Amino acid sequence: MTGLAAAAILVPALAWAQGAGHGHVHSGNEVKIGRHEVELVVRGGQATLSIVDEKEQPVDAAAFGATAIVLARGNERRTLEFRPAGGNRLAAPVDFQVDGKFRATVTLRGPGGELGTGRFNIDPVR
Repeated sequence: MTGLAAAAILVPALAWAQGAGHGHVHSGNEVKIGRHEVELVVRGGQATLSIVDEKEQPVDAAAFGATAIVLARGNERRTLEFRPAGGNRLAAPVDFQVDGKFRATVTLRGPGGELGTGRFNIDPVR
């Protein structure tokens, strides 16, 4: 695997449930993907993506999906499939360990197809 491929690898994260309106709290786990701001948080065995628009308004995630390529323990690549989880959230189970930070590349899909990719390098929530 090349250094670029390794750097592009994603590890999942569970996003905090967000309230409606401008109650969005920035955690440092946000990445711009297309016209959307996407937050990735990992807690326990769950990864969650929260999606807001350019005005920081929650986006109904019912018609969205995402795939994440994650660098797991021992440099093993894993793929996560995110599904709608209510409101502006997508979720995926995480059944593997990672070394240190979560390194992940997320591809976000909307009703019209692929919207873009974003790279995350975050600390998991314990």
